Amino acid sequence: MIKSSVEKIAGVIGFEIGASDDIVQADLINGFCAGLHNTNRDKRLLETQISYIVDKLDKKSEFILLELVEFIKVKNKNVY
Repeated sequence: MIKSSVEKIAGVIGFEIGASDDIVQADLINGFCAGLHNTNRDKRLLETQISYIVDKLDKKSEFILLELVEFIKVKNKNVY
């Protein structure tokens, strides 16, 4: 598979945006999630892709993602 220039520096981009502000960080997450969702419209394919991603996450990523999920749950609980 030929990697694009963006794919080659994905980790660097993520690290740099990790030190940015909340708006830029949310834009990165929103863009990633939109791309993942639009590319995998079939629920089974999306779940398979997510399982592949989860298998490659390090402990820092797992921690941050779990924290984001908890805050999303609290936010949505207060909305409904």
